[in-house]
Amino acid sequence: MFTIGFLSRVIMSFSEHSQLTLVEVNDAAPFAAELFQQSFGDPVPNFPKHFVLLLSEQGKTLTLGYVHFTHKDKIYLGGGMCVNTRALRQVPKNLRQQLSAQGGVAFVMLSESVKLLTDCDAVFGHVGHQGAYKIDMAVGFEQTKHPHLIVYWQNNNLSNHEKAALVGAAHDEGAF
Repeated sequence: MFTIGFLSRVIMSFSEHSQLTLVEVNDAAPFAAELFQQSFGDPVPNFPKHFVLLLSEQGKTLTLGYVHFTHKDKIYLGGGMCVNTRALRQVPKNLRQQLSAQGGVAFVMLSESVKLLTDCDAVFGHVGHQGAYKIDMAVGFEQTKHPHLIVYWQNNNLSNHEKAALVGAAHDEGAF
């Protein structure tokens, strides 16, 4: 038995029988194990935080994407973002077009999930894929002085010294 989640946010309603929802889940395996394995060659992480982007359409639910965040002190380390292109091909064309107009699965999932991470000063990503990097930048992440390390500032009242300390802490984690 698994718990669906703590938080959910309806992102788009296409009709009374069709909606796109971002859900934080306790156990991502029922939703994203196969997707994560195919994307990264590893099992989906078994520790929080997991967000899945679900499309409910005529009583059927599809996992369109997954992203993971690890909480470390005052920051989150984000990673493991993947899009289920197979499921996306099952989505009616008009709904895919509407989702694309909002920035696509990865953009919608990431932009909405970072909004829910309110118990931190910053969210970090370690990105090597150019397409993912462009999406992250569009969401509002910024490049740090370290290659591949990007940051989304949740607390805009931090001093430059405090920001540098958080960037240093994230960099010390290595690739995540």
